[in-house]
Amino acid sequence: MKGAILFSTTNAASLNIMAHLEKDWKWKKKSGTLYSFSACGKENCCTGFEARGFEKIIIDIEPPADLEADYFLYASTHKSEAGTPSLTAHVPGNWGAAEMGGSPRTLNMAYASKLKQILQLLDESAKKHKLDWPINMEVDHHGPTPQGGKKALIFVEIGSSPEQWANEKAGAVVAEAMMKALMRPAPDVKAYLGIGGGHYSPKFTPFMLGSEGRAVGHVLAKYRAADFDEHMLKQAIEKTIEKVEGALIDWKGVGKEERERIISVLDKAGMKWERI
Repeated sequence: MKGAILFSTTNAASLNIMAHLEKDWKWKKKSGTLYSFSACGKENCCTGFEARGFEKIIIDIEPPADLEADYFLYASTHKSEAGTPSLTAHVPGNWGAAEMGGSPRTLNMAYASKLKQILQLLDESAKKHKLDWPINMEVDHHGPTPQGGKKALIFVEIGSSPEQWANEKAGAVVAEAMMKALMRPAPDVKAYLGIGGGHYSPKFTPFMLGSEGRAVGHVLAKYRAADFDEHMLKQAIEKTIEKVEGALIDWKGVGKEERERIISVLDKAGMKWERI
């Protein structure tokens, strides 16, 4: 599985991360906003990767058809009203209304094992660079959701305010994590659907950072529980690179009535589930 990087020329964290890929990892600007890297230092190397920038909002950027890759890593900002420093990663897409771009009730392709790897690499790199920021897996939210999209999308983000977006150490940490994720195969783990909990996946983040041989791709937040039905379950299953082994339910992270309704949908579809 080959990856590529997408970034926005109007996004502060994008530019910070790309600057460190260029400085620390010797990525070269080919032309305009197209960058390339090759492990052997030569053009057309079989271990080469590309990054491409666009002058538009990051959540509106769709993978270009002429950029060959199986998955795309988005170098992005993360915003929050609290402005708390953090490093985040997640699959974009919308379980319900498209309040931040993309299409309503449309998920993207998830790559659960690669998402787990990236979160672990963020944690590893942050410790190496002595950046004491929380690492969080976010739930599915915001755009883009390309129509007919068959390539996996993963946002890798610096949060949560302009001060952090420009932080040199944070840029170096994310660049290193993304670089290593591109260079390494995804871990051999089983993939699951995550259900319940808040926006920062308090149950699933430690699950992803741990060494257990399981990973979560799509995550349905508590505040989107009402949007879950047979149609969205079908999407979550079909739009995951790996086989979805079952659902993991944050038992206290979803109300009793919604939990029972969700379980009935899972049971009807014959999907295994367990409480965590």
